[in-house]
Amino acid sequence: MGMDVFGKNPSSEQGKYFRNNVWWWRPLADYCVEIAPEICSACKYWQSNDGAGLDAAGARALADTLQREVNANRTDAYARRQASEKEMMPNVACRICAGTGIRLPVPAVGAGDPKSGGIECNGCHGSGHVRPWDAEYPFSTENVIEFIAFLRDCGGFEIC
Repeated sequence: MGMDVFGKNPSSEQGKYFRNNVWWWRPLADYCVEIAPEICSACKYWQSNDGAGLDAAGARALADTLQREVNANRTDAYARRQASEKEMMPNVACRICAGTGIRLPVPAVGAGDPKSGGIECNGCHGSGHVRPWDAEYPFSTENVIEFIAFLRDCGGFEIC
């Protein structure tokens, strides 16, 4: 699933469409709201694809704010912090095998019985633990820069 962001009145090809899958969109939207809460408050549903968005003035103001952050290297610092925090997150018990490393035969989901045999869990490869979901959401300065380019030329946008 992805978030399709359509320009309302694009002035270039770049302003017509911006897309992130949900893994990339969530941290980008969170960053925008954190960096520019007053501007972003005009868009009620950043994490939904129900057509919410910003008008042309809001999109331009957000582009300017994000560009200042990029130029001041604060976006890079934010990306490094995010990566560090994700790296430090502890693993969690695998939901497929309930942390045992052995699962029930396919198509069943649940812990197998290590005493009576079972198959190695394909979710955790037998370790019983996986990375937490939150550790899987990437953030990059490059993605912010691509969004800035879209914002500058979109004439307002809708998240669909």
